[in-house]
Amino acid sequence: MALDMTHLPSTNTPVFNLIIEMRANIKILGDSARGDNTLLRDEIDNLQTQTELKLTQIQNGCYTFENEVTQLRQEVINLKDINLNQQELTNELGTLNETLKEQIDDLTDKNETIQTEMDEKTRLYGQAQDRLDECREENYHLSQSLEGAHEDITESELVHDKLNQKLRILGLTHIAWRARNLRQAQILNVEFNTARTAWRNQRDRNRHITRELQNCRSHGRNLQNDKVLIEFWRDRIILRYEKWKNKTHGARQIINNLNQQIFALQNNPLANPINMAGIQDVMTSMAPLLAQIPQYIGQEPPDDYINKVIQVFSYGTGLGVGAFDDAVKANILKSKMSGKYAPVPAQHPVGTNIDTLARFRAWLRHRYHELTLGTRQASLTKLTQEKFLPTDIPETYEERIRLLLLQTPNDNDDALAILWNHLPDELFSRMEMGPQRI
Repeated sequence: MALDMTHLPSTNTPVFNLIIEMRANIKILGDSARGDNTLLRDEIDNLQTQTELKLTQIQNGCYTFENEVTQLRQEVINLKDINLNQQELTNELGTLNETLKEQIDDLTDKNETIQTEMDEKTRLYGQAQDRLDECREENYHLSQSLEGAHEDITESELVHDKLNQKLRILGLTHIAWRARNLRQAQILNVEFNTARTAWRNQRDRNRHITRELQNCRSHGRNLQNDKVLIEFWRDRIILRYEKWKNKTHGARQIINNLNQQIFALQNNPLANPINMAGIQDVMTSMAPLLAQIPQYIGQEPPDDYINKVIQVFSYGTGLGVGAFDDAVKANILKSKMSGKYAPVPAQHPVGTNIDTLARFRAWLRHRYHELTLGTRQASLTKLTQEKFLPTDIPETYEERIRLLLLQTPNDNDDALAILWNHLPDELFSRMEMGPQRI
């Protein structure tokens, strides 16, 4: 059983403090109790001396007790260490005991296994011994069989000699047959080479004929494609003509009416030329026709709009009024401008008056291009982004790119190159170079 020393104090410091305090208190008490009585003073001094002596003895005893307590504590610690060592040794002995027990069990199992193997090997040895006896008996039977086979081999050798003689005779016969057929083989070889040469020649002719046939078929397909393409463009041209015919039917009707009126005026001159119609009469007669044409705000290309107005001008020209000149016509066109196209400047470019149809047309093209398409370089840039689409027909393609070429000269190489690139490959390869015009 381990000793518990935790209840003992670790030092005697409180006792020493009490002794010091007691000495001080006794001294104070003795000093206060002394008086004039010599006997009492001596008794007090004697008591104080004895008390000091006893306190010194008590203090020394405390020192001795503290040393003994320290020794006892050390012994208790040593006993604890010994107890712990004994516990560890006990645990190690238990572990060793279990290990030895396991090893003994393993050895027992191995011994049993070895005994089992020995029994099995003994059994196998007995079986091998039995098999050896059987093999000896079979060997005896085989020896008897070999003796019979030896006799058969002897007879077979005799038969073999006879067969060899027959083979020699057959060999000589074969040599004679081979010599006789060798000539025939040479003749057949010559005939075969001749036939093979003829076959190769025929094969080459057949290949040539096949290539010619393939070329003819390819040419026929190309002709068929050309036919389809020609028919496609023929249909498109016919459709375009019909659309143009329907589109210009009204304008042609107006022209016919004006021509009839001009013809009537030419065949029925006025009785009094002095009273010939003046410019106001011309304007009055053209007013209904001009009213049918809306004000120009950029709704269509300039050339189309100007051509419509010029068709009306042909009626006024037929009246034979000399004052109805280009300046008046230009002023009429100026009056038809509206929106961003009004007012029309007096000059374009600077220094050139807009007093003819050609100059007005040039200004309107410039203004239209400036408002809708920008500069010429910007127009060419936009033109490069266009393409003749698979769904396009010539009319839709022309309508889409015409506005981009208003300010571009006809002989502009850049524009021509861009337009050539727009065409599909099958159309581009079949077009012939014409005049360098857009």
